[in-house]
Amino acid sequence: MFKLMPELPEVETIRLQLKDKLRGLLITEVKVLNVKSFIGEASLILGKKVESVDRRAKIILIKLTNDKCLAIHLKLTGQLIFRDKRYAIGDKKNEEKDGPFAVGQLPNKFTRAMICFGDGSFLYFNDLRKFGWIKVLSAKNCGELPELKKLGPEAIDKKTFSLEYFTNILSRSRKPVKLVIMDQEKLAGVGNIYANEALFRAGVRPDRPANSLNSTEIEKLRNSIINILTEAIKQKGTSDKDEAYRQISGEKGKFQNLLQVYGRTGQKCPRCGGTIRRIALGGRGTFYCPNCQK
Repeated sequence: MFKLMPELPEVETIRLQLKDKLRGLLITEVKVLNVKSFIGEASLILGKKVESVDRRAKIILIKLTNDKCLAIHLKLTGQLIFRDKRYAIGDKKNEEKDGPFAVGQLPNKFTRAMICFGDGSFLYFNDLRKFGWIKVLSAKNCGELPELKKLGPEAIDKKTFSLEYFTNILSRSRKPVKLVIMDQEKLAGVGNIYANEALFRAGVRPDRPANSLNSTEIEKLRNSIINILTEAIKQKGTSDKDEAYRQISGEKGKFQNLLQVYGRTGQKCPRCGGTIRRIALGGRGTFYCPNCQK
């Protein structure tokens, strides 16, 4: 249970939404409700303004004035929920009451930290499993985070994730192609959900040796990865069955309504009408159509 952490589309959705809400806001108070979830001195960011909200792979980087930065990793069950002053004083619109990840009244029993802003708004960091974290860093040292040092190119960056680069990394590995595209040191941001969907769209079996793909298949798979991730961002990400992932409003994503193979074991293939199968690769559930994927 709870094995799927937010992938690139979910984290990018949160980044874009936070960028719209936080830029220019002044941090006036930080409340740390779980010390393991907030690493560093909260006092160092008091009185600092938000300059930008960036992302690298699955980590959000909130750049502040005076060379300060908040690095945030949601891990498996982390949520960033934003509430403006109106909402904070009692507007309950769109709040859900059922399930462990329903946002409900804030702060709630899963709230690990709160950041208060000068305009009366709040950013809540919720995390049921307590694996996620917020770290206070020097902005110039953000790139020194161990989680960021060995990452491959961003999977939606057409320049760094070039066809030449993709051909090179696939041709040098005999591992199942799905495991290669999920290796964050080779390609940053692709997780289990979108690897399954991209391979289905490209017509490639997930367990094929990576070096067995020909040039046409490689190009098709690269395009599928980029297109799937881009579409998922437009749909505000995927809230899987555990529904841990939420937008900053507390709403679920929408791409789960468009999934074609992921989580659909035994159901009909939307393309050929065959039966979708499930196997395990690298300990992860892997879904494919044996008719459409070769």
